[in-house]
Amino acid sequence: MDDPIRRPHLRVGPAAQHQQPESDRRESLWARLGARLPKRKSTESSPSLSARARLRRAVRGRRAQERRTLREAKRAPETSRTAHQPSASSNGIGVAEAFQGVRIGRFLAIGLLSIVTLTVGVIFSPFLSVQQIEVQGAQRTSVEEIQSALSGNIDQPIIGVSERSVAEQLQQFNTVQSFSVRAELPHTLVVTIVERTPIGVFHTGDSYLLVDAAGVATETDNAAPEGYPMLNVTSTDPEQPAFAAVASILTTLDASVVQEIREVHATTQDDVQLTLNSGAVVTWGDSSQVALKARVLGALLAASPDAKTYDVSSPNAPVTG
Repeated sequence: MDDPIRRPHLRVGPAAQHQQPESDRRESLWARLGARLPKRKSTESSPSLSARARLRRAVRGRRAQERRTLREAKRAPETSRTAHQPSASSNGIGVAEAFQGVRIGRFLAIGLLSIVTLTVGVIFSPFLSVQQIEVQGAQRTSVEEIQSALSGNIDQPIIGVSERSVAEQLQQFNTVQSFSVRAELPHTLVVTIVERTPIGVFHTGDSYLLVDAAGVATETDNAAPEGYPMLNVTSTDPEQPAFAAVASILTTLDASVVQEIREVHATTQDDVQLTLNSGAVVTWGDSSQVALKARVLGALLAASPDAKTYDVSSPNAPVTG
């Protein structure tokens, strides 16, 4: 009866045709396998263990190679980036300096804004507002009237008072030729007046005008003001030659001499004549050499106070009579 379990059939050489025991056949099989396989280490206890060990070594070697490849691949981009970036120390210093500059700029901006805000607040605060107006230089103009005209500046910021606004407020005063403004902190506004200097009285119609060298009437009255000569001219227009000559003469003469003049007559710039309070007549002539003629006339009046006539039309050869 055949064996139901199929056994491996091993072919043997002719010298071994005869039947062998099962144990002898196994030993012969392993002997042949051992001759074909490489030498095993002494630590391996069986053929199956040696094969598994080689497989594990191969797998571990492949995995180690893969890990080395991955590490090198990761290291290469970092090396490339490091080569193109600045050094850590220099980059850190640059960033620190940049942030320090930003902080300094921010502090300066905040400080400047605070100063501007404080300045504006102080200027427009009640602590620096106009509470008093002081007028200086007014002789023939009422100080009270000037202060009243400037009262619109009361309670206004003292630094903000402009000369233009003051000029508009003083425009009503013909006696004011010019002015200046200054602030005396904390509350006083000082206005200094320069008044016009009258040179004579011009009679027109029923009025007497006290005019200055520019022909501006500083006063108007129904009677002639005392202490000023009458101007016997056709007009007080400073563009008219006769009035321009008279104005030039009266502003050049000494004040003591002008006080002795009662009337000035001129139809043109070439025939100016002065009449003194004593009745004496001064022939002035034209408007040339005004300064020299003024000095000569002063000397003649001092030397010959009782003379009836004085001729300074030729100042180098004056004549008295």
